[in-house]
Formats: sequence, structure tokens, C-alpha cells
Amino acid sequence: MPSSNWGSLFVAPLVAVALLASCAPPAPEDERHAAVSSALTAEDRIAACEQDPRVIAGLVSREICAGADIFFRETFEGNGRTCGSCHPVENNFTIDIPFIDALLDINPFDPLFVYEEDSALTDLETYELKTNGLIRENIDGFDDLDGKYVMRGVPHTLSLATTIAPDPAQEGEGMPLHRTGWSGDGAPGSGSLRDFLTGAVTQHLPQDLSREPGVSFRLPTEQELDLTLAYQLSLGRTNELDLTRVKLTDPEANEGRLAFLDPQRGRCNVCHSNAGANHLDTGRNRNLDTGARKAPGTGSSPGAFDGGFGGVGLPAPNIDVLGRNILDGYGDGTFNTPPIIEAVDTPPFFHSNAFGNDIEAAVSFYIRDDFKGSPAGRELEARFGTPIQFPDADIVTMGRLLRVLNAAFNLDLAKQRLQAARTLARQFHDTRDDVQKRLMELAEVEIDDATQVLSVAGTPLHPVSRYRLRQAKTEIAAGLSATAWSARESRISMALLRVQNARDEFGSNITYRLGQGNLMY
Repeated sequence: MPSSNWGSLFVAPLVAVALLASCAPPAPEDERHAAVSSALTAEDRIAACEQDPRVIAGLVSREICAGADIFFRETFEGNGRTCGSCHPVENNFTIDIPFIDALLDINPFDPLFVYEEDSALTDLETYELKTNGLIRENIDGFDDLDGKYVMRGVPHTLSLATTIAPDPAQEGEGMPLHRTGWSGDGAPGSGSLRDFLTGAVTQHLPQDLSREPGVSFRLPTEQELDLTLAYQLSLGRTNELDLTRVKLTDPEANEGRLAFLDPQRGRCNVCHSNAGANHLDTGRNRNLDTGARKAPGTGSSPGAFDGGFGGVGLPAPNIDVLGRNILDGYGDGTFNTPPIIEAVDTPPFFHSNAFGNDIEAAVSFYIRDDFKGSPAGRELEARFGTPIQFPDADIVTMGRLLRVLNAAFNLDLAKQRLQAARTLARQFHDTRDDVQKRLMELAEVEIDDATQVLSVAGTPLHPVSRYRLRQAKTEIAAGLSATAWSARESRISMALLRVQNARDEFGSNITYRLGQGNLMY
């Protein structure tokens, strides 16, 4: 249908409001929060989403569309931050030092840095946000703001549908409904992912540190909680692999797959079954004390060293986190297991960002004394009869395995977005071509991620694929500059072909099912 027949059906994109706000000069301190607060209700967002071309084309449900708009643009009458401030779509839904440095160059008054501009929020974050990418978390309660906080990296929100079901071996009174956040107890109330939004708004979005609902911020409505939950569960992949069936064409990566699965070598598959986040025995997410709590670099003067799960309501520290015979933290020392298919391009690693910026450094942690002497390490030793030990060669090959799995995920996301852009070009022509172009740009982000993930020292990893990805980027650039929808659609088709050709080089049975939320921004 010609695009002119559809023009009256669309409203201006809600993202334009956010873009205009980010380009405006900073408001005076006492006006800044009001200037960026949203007046849109959940029903307003659902109504707007009914006019979104992705919804009309059947690519995204209106509920997921509305949930995404809340995630990226709702401030809850707080300090100007949104969920997307710490979980930006263009940086794999996390923040790291390169992202923070780039944001400072583009907009030093971004709400992420509001604690530097607003005297009521001076202690909302610490300088470690800019130096280590760590955010301040009062995970064990707000009763002692100066002495009861920890510093943590920002976990990505990809593939949550596969990661949050708690291990039945650890269920019981007081256990959370879902494993959220680094310690598995990141949400208030029932501990569900739905409740996580309330906790995140309270922790990170208030106008002052009294954190009084109705004064410092407003609480999410029941409908907003439901919509944001639907969006979050639709991000990333919604299935697990079967690594026993995966075959990789890179010999070293395939050897890494065998080491990963081998209980006498990597043993990785016990806790990261099929490179996901779930335990081999139950298929559910388990909290473990791996010794990572002893990591250096968690801040020069944190309120308390990070004791992991538990600690709410405790009047004094109850755990020797660093092994110094000093009670210096709150909790039981355990953290929940993250998925590692997505790990290579979401560094730094572990809750403290303390173990390097490449996946090989993260793999090598598991032959360090900190892990081998930890409860999790001793459990593996008891299970298999020997301490965990694998040669440096396995660090390289398992790194290559994870790089290929991550790159395949990147390219599937790129394909999903390019396919959606092509569908919209064919159906709506040049109407709302801004959506088509943004999907193309986000596809290019994933192509860049895949290219970086495949860049590794030693034997080149899939050089032909990287060449084809450069060709795909050339096609996307031409499509973005095209003035007619037909030329844009043609370039998208060529880019898709290049991406698929690159992906085909990796091997077989690396099959991901992707959620609709990947098409939102």
C-alpha cells in the first residue's frame, strides 16, 4: 500500500521527546527533575503503540512495545534517569568504561551523572562509576546509607527468560521468587523480576536520598509493572542451546566445546549448563560462593565489602568477605550464575568488574586459588574426585568457543532487526522510515560487536566471516543514505545475505530463538 495512505495513522515517535531533552542545555538544579518527568500513563503508551509500525506489522505486541517505552523513557517523577540509563540498548543493556567515557563526551549532563549536579544526590553514586563502571547499591536495605552499601557492575538484561528461575535445591522460606541482580536477591517484596522495577526506581531514580515514595519519586503502577515485565522477558534469546549437538567449524573452538563439557577438564557445563545460567542437575539458576567475593578493586572505601545474597535487616556485618578474619560484609557469600553466551561483549566480568576485559581472563579465574578453595570449587572437587585444573591451551580454546557462540547471537540479533526493517520498508515504504533506519543502525551495532568478539590473538577466528560483515556494513550504510524505500529495501536484503553468509561459517545447531523486545529501543 502506498505510504501516503498511512500517514495519518502514525504519531510522532516518543523517542523524539527524549532526544530533544538530551540535546537541550541543562536546566537549573531545582527545575531539572520536573523538566524531564513523563506525564504519559501506561494507557497512553499502549494507545501510541497501536500506531507503531512494528505493532501494525505484527512484529511486536503492543504490550511489549509499551513496556519498552516505559523502560527507556519513563522517569517515575525522579531524577531524570530511566531504566535505559544503565541498560542502554546500544551497549548490550549494560554500561562500561568506554560507554561512560563516550557519554561524557557527548552529554556530560546525562542523568546518569545527576549525582554530580544535584546536591541532594551527592551520595547516590561514588567516583567508581566513572573509574570502574560500578554503581552504588544498598542491596541490604537503606537503614545505614553511609555504612551499608556495596559497589557492583551493571548486569545486562538479555535473555532473562532463561536465567531467573531459582534452583529448587535452594528454595525455602525467605527465598526470592526469581534470581535477579548479581546476588539473586535484587528485588524487593516477593523477589520477582516484576518487583525488580520498584527496587530499581527506589535505588537509582530518586530526587533525594530520603527515597520517600510520592516525594522523591512515584512508584510504578500495577500496569506499568506488568508491561515492563513483558518487555524484559522478551529480550535476547528465549531458549537454551544443546552444546552436545553444536558443531563448530573452527577446530580450536570445537576443542573448547569439548573441554567445556568434559568433567575432567573445564567442568564449566555443571554450573553454566549449555553456556547458559542454569545448573546441570536441575536446569535452574543456583547461587554459589565461587570466591569472586574476594575480588580486588571493588572501591577504595565501600560501605561494606560485598557479601552477596542475604543481609537485609542485619544490624552488623556477619561475614568475612575477604578472608582477613574480620566481619566486613553482609550476606552468605553467594552470587547467582549469569549466562555466558552473552558474556564476551558484556565485560568487565563478575559482580565487581575485577577480572579483566576479555573472556580468556574470566575463564582463567577458575584455575585460580580463589575459586579452587571456594565452596563451589570444593563442591566440584568432591563431585569429580580431583581439584579443577585445565591447561592454558584450554583457556584459549574455551575462549574461542564462547566467542563463536556470542558472535552467533550478535548476528542473529542483527538479522532480526534487518528483517524487521525490510518488512517495514516493504509494507509502509517511506512512512516512518525513522524506525526502519534505527533498526538498521542497531543491526550495525551487533555486527560491530560480532566483529570485535571474533578478534582474538593467535590463529585468526573466522576471517572470511569478518570480511563478509564489513560488506554487510557497506550495504547498511548505502541503505541508510538511500532516499527511496525501494533502494533501502534492496540494500537491507543484500546486508542480510552478507550477515547470513558470515553466520553460516560458524557451524551447525547454534540455534537461538529471539524475543520481540529486541526490535524496541
